[in-house]
This record gives sequence, structure tokens and C-alpha cells, in this order.
Amino acid sequence: MNNWTLSRLTGPSDERPEPFSQHSHPDDVSASHHDMLTTVIGSKEDSLASIIHNYKHGFSCFALYIAYLGEKKHDDPTLVTGSHHDMLSSIIGSKEEAKASITYSYKHGFSGFAAMLTEDQAEDLAELPEVISITPNQKHELMTTRSWDFLGLKNEPPSELLQRSNYGEDIIIGIIDTGIWPESKSFHDHGYDAIPSRWKGVCQLGEAWGPSNCSRKIIGARYYAAGLDKANFKKNYMSARDNNGHGTHTASTAAGVVVEGVNLHGLGAGVARGGAPRARLAVYKVGWEEGGAGGSYLATAANGITVIYAGGNRGPRPQVLYNTAPWVITVAASKIDRSFPTAITLGNKQTLVGQSLYYKLKNNTESRFESLVNGGNCSREALNGTSINGKVVLCIELTFGPIGRIFEDVFAGVIQGGASGLIFAFYTTDVLLSTEDCKGIACVFVDNEIGYQVATYIGSERLPTVKIEPASSITGNQVPAPKVAIFSSRGPSIKYPTVLKPDIAAPGVNILAAKEDAYVFNSGTSMAAPHVAGVVALLKALHPHWSHAALKSAIVTTASTKDEYDTPILAEALPRKVADPFDYGGGNINPIGAADPGLIYDIDPKDYNKFFACQIKKYEICNITTLPAYHLNLPSISIPDLRHPINVRRAVTNVGEVDAVYQSSIESPLGVKMTIEPPVLVFNASKKVHAFKICITPLWKVQGGYTFGSLTWYNEHHTARIPIAVRITIQDFYADRFPAFLLFCVWLLMIRGIYGSRKLYIAYLGEKKYDDPTLVTASHHDMLTSVLGSKEEALASIAYSYKHGFSGFAAMLTEEQADNLADLPEVISVTPNKQHELLTTRSWDFLGLNYQPPNKLLQRSKYGEDVIIGMIDTGIWPESRSFSDHGYGPIPSRWKGVCQLGQAWGPTNCSRKIIGARYYAAGIEKADFKKNYMSARDMIGHGTHTASIAAGAVVDGVSVHGLATGVARGGAPRARLAVYKVIWNTGNSLQLASAGVLAALDDAIHDGVDILSLSIHADEDSFGALHAVQKGITIVYAGGNDGPRPQVIFNTAPWVITAAASKIDRSFPTTITLGNKQTLVGQSLYYKLNNESKSGFQPLVNGGDCSKGALNGTTINGSIVLCIEITYGPILNFVNTVFENVFSGGASGLIFGLYTTDMLLRTEDCQGIPCVLVDIDIGSQVATYIGSQSMPVAKIEPAHSITGKEVLAPKVAIFSSRGPSTRYPTVLKPDIAAPGVNILAAKEDGYAFNSGTSMAAPHVAGVIALLKALHPDWSHAALKSAIVTSASTKDEYGMPILAEALPRKVADPFDYGGGNINPNGAADPGLIYNIDPMDYNKFFACKIKKHEICNITTLPAYHLNLPSISIPELRHPIKVRRAVTNVGEVDAVYQSAIQSPLGVKIDVEPPTLVFNAAKKVNTFKVSMRPLWKVQGEYTFGSLTWYNEHHTVRIPIAVRITIRDFYADVA
Repeated sequence: MNNWTLSRLTGPSDERPEPFSQHSHPDDVSASHHDMLTTVIGSKEDSLASIIHNYKHGFSCFALYIAYLGEKKHDDPTLVTGSHHDMLSSIIGSKEEAKASITYSYKHGFSGFAAMLTEDQAEDLAELPEVISITPNQKHELMTTRSWDFLGLKNEPPSELLQRSNYGEDIIIGIIDTGIWPESKSFHDHGYDAIPSRWKGVCQLGEAWGPSNCSRKIIGARYYAAGLDKANFKKNYMSARDNNGHGTHTASTAAGVVVEGVNLHGLGAGVARGGAPRARLAVYKVGWEEGGAGGSYLATAANGITVIYAGGNRGPRPQVLYNTAPWVITVAASKIDRSFPTAITLGNKQTLVGQSLYYKLKNNTESRFESLVNGGNCSREALNGTSINGKVVLCIELTFGPIGRIFEDVFAGVIQGGASGLIFAFYTTDVLLSTEDCKGIACVFVDNEIGYQVATYIGSERLPTVKIEPASSITGNQVPAPKVAIFSSRGPSIKYPTVLKPDIAAPGVNILAAKEDAYVFNSGTSMAAPHVAGVVALLKALHPHWSHAALKSAIVTTASTKDEYDTPILAEALPRKVADPFDYGGGNINPIGAADPGLIYDIDPKDYNKFFACQIKKYEICNITTLPAYHLNLPSISIPDLRHPINVRRAVTNVGEVDAVYQSSIESPLGVKMTIEPPVLVFNASKKVHAFKICITPLWKVQGGYTFGSLTWYNEHHTARIPIAVRITIQDFYADRFPAFLLFCVWLLMIRGIYGSRKLYIAYLGEKKYDDPTLVTASHHDMLTSVLGSKEEALASIAYSYKHGFSGFAAMLTEEQADNLADLPEVISVTPNKQHELLTTRSWDFLGLNYQPPNKLLQRSKYGEDVIIGMIDTGIWPESRSFSDHGYGPIPSRWKGVCQLGQAWGPTNCSRKIIGARYYAAGIEKADFKKNYMSARDMIGHGTHTASIAAGAVVDGVSVHGLATGVARGGAPRARLAVYKVIWNTGNSLQLASAGVLAALDDAIHDGVDILSLSIHADEDSFGALHAVQKGITIVYAGGNDGPRPQVIFNTAPWVITAAASKIDRSFPTTITLGNKQTLVGQSLYYKLNNESKSGFQPLVNGGDCSKGALNGTTINGSIVLCIEITYGPILNFVNTVFENVFSGGASGLIFGLYTTDMLLRTEDCQGIPCVLVDIDIGSQVATYIGSQSMPVAKIEPAHSITGKEVLAPKVAIFSSRGPSTRYPTVLKPDIAAPGVNILAAKEDGYAFNSGTSMAAPHVAGVIALLKALHPDWSHAALKSAIVTSASTKDEYGMPILAEALPRKVADPFDYGGGNINPNGAADPGLIYNIDPMDYNKFFACKIKKHEICNITTLPAYHLNLPSISIPELRHPIKVRRAVTNVGEVDAVYQSAIQSPLGVKIDVEPPTLVFNAAKKVNTFKVSMRPLWKVQGEYTFGSLTWYNEHHTVRIPIAVRITIRDFYADVA
């Protein structure tokens, strides 16, 4: 009963009885129900007829549960159903009630049923020995034809595969979806023969569905409404008829007949058809307006049915793929070669191009100019006070997150305000909206660069106007395709990590197919799955005896990994990346290749039982085989924890030429060596199947991420390729939490001579067995005595006995003794001791600027002595030990600055270290004065932190509660500091006034600083920065924390250095121990506060996404809460929401499954409780544990620090803003990456961790200070060139630097500019790209001199002599000139090396440069020619000058465009 029914029957709430039965006997309860209903209905007969379920054993909430019993025990379906009735009778009490309770009996492919049960009844049922699982019914979301031509299945003339397969004739495709619209032209049965005799299905009649709605095309129809609230009946057809349109769309995509003359108001005009247009359709309606019910069982594959699932629309974040069982085909969505350009003409006649599905409705007039307004991000606040009625609104969304959520927020404000059009600058154009979707107005999507151009135009005009033309369609190789769609869910699978998913990608973006009597565009993996179904139908018709595994193998091993230009397929992501197997599995589906794959990886369906028996046969041992599931003969390999060399076996069956020889080709994942035995396979009539072995060996000892490779068998006719994903991990990673202390190092030196070849090993025994520590220690002695032979030797061998928090010990052992110890049953693990460095400002050591012994650059530059770094920030805390002036000489005589006195700042607060201080409070409200020190003193801590990173003095013994213990120092510890406070606390936010920044820049020019570091967003002040540069000051800006979405980098003027943030080789693993003794590792900065006791087990609860709705009714007080956020967006949006809900509920801890661990939180940030970040994989393991226990518990240990090569670094931080620059697209930004994640530096009198590009900028400033001290005559451009051209693009293993993103990717110049900063290389760069500061005027004169013509030169700004090249619109061959100055050996010869961007041919003239005493500067010419005619995306390359001593590399970014692209709409 629902609440409305209870109210009708029992009266107002204050009159209702308690919701429990008032009768003790069930028959009395039933009688009372009949009497009550009779009073409402009118007769006892009608009331008896109306009752479906009689709840008489105590009032409980009934719900639909699914009982899964595994393999059916009878072939006769009636006997299977009878057994279900008998089983349920034993729980409920009578066979009649059991029959009434059951909604579905699963009796054909497997055994099980769905029934309405109370929670108690469901638990009782679960206890029966023959029941494998009981799960509540779940509501599932629906995931939402040029495509077939794009895939090579042309209709006119018909492709060979269509002809050979008879267009999929008589293959039966079952569509489990929202039903179907039978009257659609896509489902007529003209020319069809009789229904195949093997068909045993029915045509279930229902509302608006009669016998004639089934046909020789739609041969069967059923619907499943159990579990649907009766209140929703009116929203649906109670039949197989499709009320939603989703099922009709997917069915017509898979098997729609050929329909001529289809379009959507002129868009996508042509022939509509399915992939297998002669296949039959069987419709199973499970999707309803309020969601659908369903489940996936192995029995479908075991019975020979090929099952295809959509992978989900939660991309681009990783680990959100679902429907990932190894026996199904999981499909990702890709884009086809069709585009919908839409011309936007501004009032100044500038024409720009966006994407839309805009078409004129019948009552619309022709396009005309309309008023244009800038709505900012079009939030309610941004639009407040702006008149948008009858106007076109520009909305620029700089953040990122799920597409639908952002659409909803923007459209609500714009459409409700009466706007006549929308230009939406967004991070993707993958999901376009039709005119009807936009309530009759034009909704045009543009990127941020075009959005910025529109905003610039609006700002320059008093009455801006715009005209939007209807969209047009273009197809073919002008549109790069395929690409993985941004919304497509990504792997790895968290449920089956040893199975690589998705399997395949197929078209799923803007697919035109049937809906009711018409045709519409839809996007989603829901559109991709029926494309795969259509292909499989053709293959099934062509190869009727192929198994499900053979069909799956054929499409995976022949899939395309290259686009039409033979370049790697890209994946739309944040930012865009080269696709990998977690984006598209084997690749994009290739029907023609799949028809003749040569070899297949076949699987007996019963083999799944060997690995997943627990899911289908309760009495078989779960996981009968001890082998991981990657030994299943799948056409892919996924190894989630490669610790030691392993052998993986596979077998292939020849389905091509009888006599064939195949060679092997291996592409090993990074950090892995793969070999194959045998490397050649020979097939003949008697040898159709070959087995082979793949040996996979880790080359690194690192806690790594996934890397990818492939194995290909090939001959002159066939290529069969399988994708491989491997993640290297470290054995017993949690053991790293036992640090090696200095005291032990001394002890080790004393005994090393005694024990010779012995090493220190750590034995971990898990939970201690005694509360008395002496008994624990004694047990360690006894155990070791059994291995070593005498108690005396055992006592002498033990270094530490771990006896308080857990049981274990460290002992000096030989390798053989360690092996013997590990064989004892009570020993969990034995691992060699590891030496850990004691580090704090680890970032400088990571960059090669070691302090002890001092690095050569530090010595030669005298630690940056007397270089003056200006910090424009929140001020400084002068008492910090990092700013001691002990040992400093007099202030440099060139200094002209002042020490401005103020609140809590006297004359003594300036010193020989902090030589100047100013503050700029103009524009601050007087009400905010009390919230700030009205002086240069730092109340916020940000400025103190950044200043100590750049130039902090050497401070020993620094840590945060034991984390990162060691020495704190700046990059240039002997540099001087000048402080300019421009940022103020207003209570709710920080205020930064442009006027104050300009005043600080102006004063800094006067005062005589050498370098300015600005960890602020101040794009509008770039002309002030230009003046400073022209006065010889080097300016370093933070690039922003709006990543990973592209086009959001700021502070991008060509005359400043823009810094991205990278991660260093330090990690903070935090051990989570579950009540079942499973140990997992997350990341945190959790440390014990002074008043805390030792870690102990605490209750553990699952809070879902920890929204208020999810936590409603859940008691979390005193419990550790698991929160899993499966969506994505700006990190702080999630953190703030989750923390507010968790903290207010009194939780004692938080395990937070999030898409990144780049921003960790201290104990104080988490109000004294541990906040551990984990990935979704670990979060899922914790959730599984919680679900399996009646009283789940967990224990969280404090974090510890590990450094070195076990942590892959550097990587670009996920929050680091990405290019390209929307303001200066002809200037490549950022320039450089530097450490900016979990940086420990000064705050007030202590030290704290902070993350951001704010931390990266002072790292660059510190390096510049050293270079300035070493090369005092170098210009700002020379210094910038030195750091960009010498930057690292490889990590410590010599592999490409990665960028944390959604999902992770190989970094490119829009992530890190030239690369990660390399101070030692920058000190001796060999060549520099120098610029006379006045040359900036030639390109940007309008910024600084009103009476000079803006852009005096007619050349684009990429002709400026920058150490990078960015060409945003390469249409024809162009030549770019550069000049380099020799600053290395006087006599030198440099050769050129070119890495051309994809689709571009680059030549350099001359290819060799010769320098001598008379020739210090050489010019050269870079010629670039587009190889494609395409409206493309940016691709990347480089130009390197090198000799035996130096390598000078500049990054190149190029985007190919088509001239007058907007003309295509004509």
C-alpha cells in the first residue's frame, strides 16, 4: 500500500492506529482486511477480487525480491515453477499465498523467481541451502543512419557482408527495453516469409496492443510490470507498446527495415535502416517511465544466446562502467563522421561556427539579427538583473560535470527568462539538442575559444547583435572519426577487474532512428549496443554454428584502433586523449573484418563456471580453479596486480584458410616485458586449434596505474589483435607503514659485520593474540626459534617486536630463513625492509636540487643569494623560521622599496630576509577590516606558504604530526623577499582587486625586484605585467585550478611564465583494515591529534553518495562512513557537500571513493576525524564487505610517507588548468609544469600541506632565482626559454609523463607546456629563444600604447620568437621563423629532430645550425603543411635542436581547419 491508500483507509494521521496487526490470528487479520475494503468498494465480492496480496502476519513493508537458484533441475518448465511454489510455501505458509506472491518464475534458461516479500521473509528464503542469492529488485536507468555506411555496411550498392548474410534474415534479435512502436515504417513486414519454426514466444496482448501489432517482423512481444507502482500505470501503456521511444529507437537501429527519405527537418537526410534489416524482432518491455527492472545471468551465454549490454553514460570518469560480466558483450559509444555546423554571425559581420541540431519550426520566419547579451555562466545569480527576454544569450560554463545536470541548470534560467536563443560555451559538443528540446529556440554549442570571441564582441559594442542560421549536415573525412564519446563510461570494471571492459565501441552519438511514427536523434551507449547487435546478427546468419564467444572474439580482434587517416582513435575526455582499451575495448567495431577474423578465441560456456561457480552453483566450491579470471580464454587480458612474472595461456581456433601460418607481434605495456611461446602458429586440416603462453614480467617496482599493450597474430590475409591492460603493484604495500628510524640505522651499522649476508625482514602476523605485550613478544621469540634453531639466536636477530597495535617483528635473516618463516601458517607476509628518505620539501630534491650534499647548481648560484623575489599574494608571517635572516649580509643597494608599517607589523618585522613589505587595501569594505590584519601580515596563510616554497631558509626537523619529516627549504634559500599583499579575507571569500594588483606591479618595478611570483588569477592585469617585463622583471603566474577540462587556463599573456601543477614522488598511503581482516590502502594526510587514543575498530556504514537524501534515516554518529561519488565535477563541490553531511551527523571517520586522490585533507580539515580518499575499485570492495556483514567494522591507521621510484612521478595534477588559451590561442600555454600537489611549507609558526598551481608558481620562481643568480645578464625571455626547452617529458622510468584527467592520459603541451621543470638542465640549456621585450608591442601594441596601431605587424602572434609554436587554424602551408642564441660552447653544431603533429608535415631549413665566436645567433624557418582536409582538433609535436651536450626542445600544437567552414551551411 502507498501512503495515499493508508490515508484513505485509516483517516487523519492523528487518528491512525499503530502500523501493526491488531489481531493475533492470521485469519482474523484477513477478515479485517476484507471488511475494511468492503467499506470502500461496496461489496465483499469485489473486495475479495481486488486483493492481490493479503498481508496478515504483522504489518511489514513488502518489496519485490529476486531469488536466484542457479541451474534449473528439470527440463520441464512446469516442474521448475512447481519447485518455486513449494520453496516459497515453506517460507510463507501456504501454496496459495506463494502463488499469489510470485510475479515471475524464471524457468527456461535458469532457475529462479521474483516475489513480493517482507524483509524477514527474504532473509528466511536466503537461508535455504538451494538459494544462491536474494536481491531486491532494482530500478535501472535507460541509456540513451549514417552510422551503418560509416561502418562499411553500405546499402547502395549493398556491401558484400549484407549480401552474404542475407541482411541477417531470420536471425531473432530480442530487444529488452521500453517496448516498441509497431506502426513505425521501420518495422513493416512486407516481403517477409513465415515466422521461423524454432520461435516459441508469444504475442502478449495489452493496452493499445492487439494481435495485429505482432507481425512477421515483430514476431513476439511481452511486458513485465511487476514492481511498478500502480500510481505510474497511467504514465505507461500496460503492454509492449513504447511510451518512451527508447526501445523503438534501439530496435530500429539494430534491425529496422530500409526506409527511404528520412530526415529530421532536413538534418541527417537519407535512408534509415538497421544493421540487420531482415532480422526478426522479439520485444521484451521492462523499461517504464519510473525505471525498469532486470538482471544479468550467466545462463544466457550458457544457452547459446549472445547478450549485448550498453556500458553506461557516466563517462569520461574511469571505473564507472557497468554490465561487465565476462560472458556478455559490453559496448562503449563512439562518434561517426557526421557533423552539424551552425553559423553564428555577429553584428560586426564576423562569422563563427558552432554545433547544433537547430532547425526552423513551421511558424518561424527566416533568420535575422537579434539582440545579444552575456549571461556569464547563466546561473540564477549571473542572470539576476539581466534582461534576456527576446534576446540571444551567451553562456560560458567554465566548470565541468555531468552534462545533463549542467544543461538543466542553464536551460532553466535561459528559457524561463524568455530568451530567443542560446550560445553555450561548453566542454563538449557530443550531445546536441533539437529545436523542440530547446523549446523552439536555437541552442548552439561552441567551445570556450569561440565563446570568448563572442564575449569580446559583446564587450566592445553598445548594442551587440547576432544571427543564428539553421544547422546543416556534413559527412565524410572532413570530420575526424571515429572518436569515443565523452559520456561513454570507462573501465576498468570494479566488479571484474581481471576482465577487460568495455569489449567494443560502436556508434552512439546523434543517431537518427525511429520514434513513434517519426525519426529523431538520440545519443548514448544505448544507441551503441544495438549497432553491435545488428553486426552480430549478420555474423550469426553468416556463421550459424559460431558460439557466443566466437562472435565476441570476432568483433574484438578485428576492431579498428585507427581512424580514417590511419592515426590513433581519440577519446573525448577531460581533456581529449588517445583512446585506450578502457575507453573502447578492442577498438571501434569493424563488421567487414569481423566476418572473416582468421582466428577466434573460443570458450566452452561451462568454462565460466570454473572461475565464477559461486554465481551459478551453490554447492560447487566458489572459484573452483585457483587461477585468476584472466586465464579465461577471452579475447583480451587484464591483470590488475602484476607483482611477479606470470604466465597467461590462451588458445586460438583457425576459422580462415585451412593451411595458414601466423606470426606474433607484441606491443608490451609500459613497464612490462612480454614474450610469447611459441611465436609462430601453424594450422592445417588436422591442427585447427593452437595453445600458446604469454609471459608477462614487471620491469619496475612501483605502485602504478594501468598501462596498455596488445598481442597480434597476423599473416598476409588476417590480423587478430587482443588488447592488454596491466597494473604493476607492490607486494604487501601496507607494510610500508613500518618506517626505518635513525636509531635503527645506527644499530644496523653495529651488527652488519656479524650477520654478513643477512638482511632485515619484516614479518607481519596480523592481529595480536594477547593483550599483554610481553606475551606477544615471547610468541615472536618462540616462532623465530623454530626457524633459527635456538632462542639465543632468535633474541639476537630480532630488531623490533611490534606488539601494541598489531603482531609482527623485524629480524636479521638470510633469504632461506625468510622463506622458511613465510611458510609458517600464522605468518601473513615476510617482506624485506626498505630504506626511506626523511624528506619535507621533497619537491626540490625530486627536481634534482639536493641540499645534502649540495647540488652543483645551488653552489654555483650561491643558493640564489641577493636575488629579490617579489610575492604578490596574501602577505607573510614574518616570525616563521623559514624567514630567518641569520647569516645574511646587508640589503642589496639597488633595493628602493619600503617597509610599510601597519597592524601587527612593526619595523622589526622587515629584516635582511624580508627586505620590503607593502599592502593594498583600497576597495576593501570597512566592515571587512576586522577580518584582516591591516598590514602585510598574512592572516590566510597562502602567501606565507608560497614565499617559503620560493625562498624559505633552511629549517631542520619539520613535519606535520610526523608526516613528511625532514628539512624545509625554498628553491633559492638565500634569495631576498619583497612582500606585496593584495588578497583579503571578506568572511565568505577572498577578495582580489585589480587596482591593487596593478599598484603592486607598479611598486615592484620601482622597488627593484628581479622576479615576481603571482599565485592569483589576474588576466586583466597582463599589460601591467608587460611593463614589468619590459623593465627586466621575470613574472611567474599560476595557471589556475579548473582542470582537467580544457580551455580554462588563465594568466596566459605571452610575456609571462604560466605554471601548471605536477605531482612529486611522494605518497601518503593509509591502511584501512576491515573486520574480516582484509587490508586496503587509500591516501590521506591523517594523523593522530594529541588527545586521540590508538586506532581501533569502529562501526562502518555505507552512506551511498552521502547526499542528504542518501543519509536520511541512516545513523552515522560514531561510525566510519563510506561515501562513493560515481559522478564527476570540481573536487571541492563534492568535498564540501559530503563533509557537511558527514560531519553534521557525528561520523568518526570517512572513506571517500572519488575520481582523484590529488587533493588530500589533513586531520584538522576533517574536524579531527580521518578522511581517506580511495578509488572506486577500493570503495566497491568496502561496500561489498559492508553488504556481507550484519555488523561491519573498520579501522583506519594514521598515514605515513613513502618517496622514491615506488611512486610514479611526475604526473600533471588533475586540478591543473589546461590549455589552449582562449585569449591568446596563437600562444601555447601553459609554459611549464612544477610541483603543486601536497607541498609542505610554512604557515604562521608551523608548516602545512597545500595543493594548487599556487604552489607550482613559486617553485618556478625559485628556479628562476637560481638561474638569475647564475646568469645575471639573461633576459626574461632567455630565462623562460631555458626552463621550457630543457623541461622533462619523461618520468623516472624513461616513460612519457602522464596527466591525471578523466580518464588518465599521456600528457601533452596543453597539460604541461614544455614539460616538467628541470632546474639543472635549465642552468645550461645550450640555446635560447630570446625576445627583445619591445617586440611584444609589434603584436600587442593595443595593450600598452593607445596611439599605436593595434597589431602593427600583420603576422599572427605565433611568429613571436617564443620557445613554442601554436597554430590554431592551419588551412594552407605556412612558414614560421625562429632564432636561437648560443649560450653554451662557443663552437657548436646542432642537428634538428622533428616530431610532426598528426596530419601535419613539418620541415626545417636549415636542418643544421653552426655556431662560433662570430656567429652566436642563427635563424631558421619551420614550414608546416596540412596533410588532411578536415575540421580537426589540436595535435602535438616538437622541434629539437641537439648535439652531444645539449637537447633544446620546443613543443608544437597545430589545429587543421577548413577555410570558410561556415560556408558549408549555404
